[in-house]
Order: sequence, then structure tokens, then C-alpha cells
Amino acid sequence: MIVCLKSTLTVSIRAICIALFAWQFYLMTQNFQEFNVRKEKTHYIPNEIELPEIRIKVPYQFALDPVILQTKYKSRFDEVCRQFSVKNDCDGHLTNPLIFSKYFGPYLRLSDIANHSYAPEMFIRRLKMAGSKEDPLKTGKCKLISEASSWCLVLILRCLDSSGLPLKVSRSEAIVSNANYLISFKLNATVMLLNLIYPEKALVEDDSLYAYSSLTPGKQISHGIGFTKHTENLLPSPYKTMCKDYNRRQTFEDCLNANSIDQTGLLFPETTVSLEKYIQTSEIRFNAMFNENNGTLLEIYKQCQSLVIQPMCSSVQYSFKMSKTVEDVSKGEESLVLHLKVSSESDSLIESVAEFPLHDYLILSGSLISSWFGISIMGQLLVASNLFCLKAARKSTAVSENQNESQVNSD
Repeated sequence: MIVCLKSTLTVSIRAICIALFAWQFYLMTQNFQEFNVRKEKTHYIPNEIELPEIRIKVPYQFALDPVILQTKYKSRFDEVCRQFSVKNDCDGHLTNPLIFSKYFGPYLRLSDIANHSYAPEMFIRRLKMAGSKEDPLKTGKCKLISEASSWCLVLILRCLDSSGLPLKVSRSEAIVSNANYLISFKLNATVMLLNLIYPEKALVEDDSLYAYSSLTPGKQISHGIGFTKHTENLLPSPYKTMCKDYNRRQTFEDCLNANSIDQTGLLFPETTVSLEKYIQTSEIRFNAMFNENNGTLLEIYKQCQSLVIQPMCSSVQYSFKMSKTVEDVSKGEESLVLHLKVSSESDSLIESVAEFPLHDYLILSGSLISSWFGISIMGQLLVASNLFCLKAARKSTAVSENQNESQVNSD
């Protein structure tokens, strides 16, 4: 009887413990496989400030040799000029340079842009950087290149260190030695749009961040540009942020141009391309945004947009404010001066952190197994069961002995 009870109790304890363990392990595994994340935001003021990549757009009528416009493209130039300018003289500056470029720019061939646009050094001749008396353009710390878009020449000022990362400038050094300016230069352009991006980590939507400025006769316009950096680091699949380690903008624009050239023979409007990449193709140019073929362009856009749905695992975006100071100067000495200055506002870092990381899952799994099948829960219950059965067995033996002794005495 006691042996049967002991066996039944032991089997029952083991079955209940195994069932509870399996249920707890299932819940824990299910929680782990949800791959939830939480975002932690940190505000900080860096001791060393990374210099962003500066992109400046200059409309083509202010970036190209006017001779090519008035000879090879004279008919188109005059047509656009008459449509958007209140002046009869098309050789002068137009009243709507940005609108003019949007309608005139797509007709320019990349080979003509490469051969007849002003050299980048004509727009920015010298840089001044905090903590250095040398021109970083001459030392090679900064490089100035030009690319083409459908309606303007894009000047790119990129300052990198030997590792290919953005060049850093000491905050205290900039404040003490260079009147709070990180980098300063004079821009020899009549009209410009400016944007700040992180090299190789530009977002597709960066065009919304461009700031506009134009030259005024008899004035020197100085812009102080204070900026803050906002970094977001996400987790890749299988975590719910589902990020991808790629250059989202470059992937998007390469897809647009490849499909546009294949289907229309022209580059996609509103993209930016390297002049060296297409200079050998003498007839290549951008597609006009407002034409009868916009249905094809829309389909191309939707197709390529589906390739860049996943966010970048590490993305950087800059927010900046551009102040304006105007000074009187002699005629012919008008200029735009740009100063990237130290901002008093803090940068931000958003990081996605796994709510239930793998190492926690492994630790808890081991703890759960040892709790149920080691020296803890099941072990203690089995020991208690054995003690109970042992006590019951002793009690039963004592009763049996008493009954035998009573029977002997009666005999």
C-alpha cells in the first residue's frame, strides 16, 4: 500500500513539475520570439564636433558658362526666359532663377554640364577652419566636388579624416580661437540652396532640409549656421525595427536612374548623379518632370520606393538654423559668406534596445531548468515526498507490530 502510494505520488509530482516547467518555458520562449524593442533617447553635448557634408545647389544659369546657353541652347533659353522673366534681356539675371532652372535644366546634357560648368574652386576658393591656419582644401582634409541634378549644379564640400569618417573639430578650440566658428568660407554664387548631411548616411527625404539664400546688389550677406546632429541606431531583423545596413538614398536614386534610362533613355528628375559616371554618354540628360511621360516615371518611383521601405540601421539627420547679417559693400564686391558655428543646443542619440535579448533568454532558460530539475523545486518536493512516505511507512510498521504483539498475548 505504502509502496504504491509512494510511486503514485512521485509520478504525480514529476508530471506536475514537468507540465509547469513546459508552460513557463513556452511563455518565456514566446516572449523572446516577439523580438520587441524599446527606444532610449540620450541628449548630449559633444566635446568634438563632426563636420557634416555641406551640399550647395546653384541654379544652372549661374553655374554654367553663358556662352553655351546662348549658342547651343539659345532657342530653349530664350523660350524659358520669355516665359518666366519680366526682363527683355535674357543675358541678365532672371527674376525666377529656381523656376527657370526647373524648366530649362532637364534639356542640358551631362557632357555639356561637365565641360561648361564653372569649376568648384570658382565658387569656394578658400576655407578657414578652427584651430588651423592652413586651408583644409590645400592640405586635403576637405574636398570640393560637383555633381549634377536636373535643375542645378550641386557643390559638395566633404571633410574626412584618414579613416574616412567626418573630420572632428574641438568645441573649445572653435570657441576660443575662431569666434565660435567651426568652418567659414565665401561662396561666389548669386543664388544657392544649402543642406547638411552625414557622409554615406543621407536620408531619402533630405530635400526638405534645404535653406535658400540669394545675393543682393551692393550687399555682403553673412549666414551663421548652427546645427545639431540627430542619430538613430536600430536593430536588424528579426527585431521589429527591421532595419537594413545600406545607403538608402544611393540605393533609391540608383534604382530610379537605372529604370528611367532603361525605359525612357533619360535620367530620373530630382536625382543627383556624378558627372564622371555619365560624361562618356554625350546625349544623356535628365527627364523633365512636367511632361507626357510622367505616368512611366510614377511607376518607376513606386517600384524603387518599395526597395527602400526598410529604415537604415544607422541614420543621421541634421537640424540647422541659418541666421542672416547684411553689410553694405562697393558695387561688384557682393558676396555670400557662410559660417558653420558651434551650437549651444545638444545633439541626440536614439538607440533601439531589445526588451528581451538573447543572453537574458539563455540565462533565464538555464535558471528555469535548474530550478525545476536541479536541487530546487522538484528536488525538494521529491525529498518531501520521500520523507512523508518514510514517516507513513514507519507508522504503518509500528501499527502492524502492535497488532502482532496483541495477538500473541491473547493466545
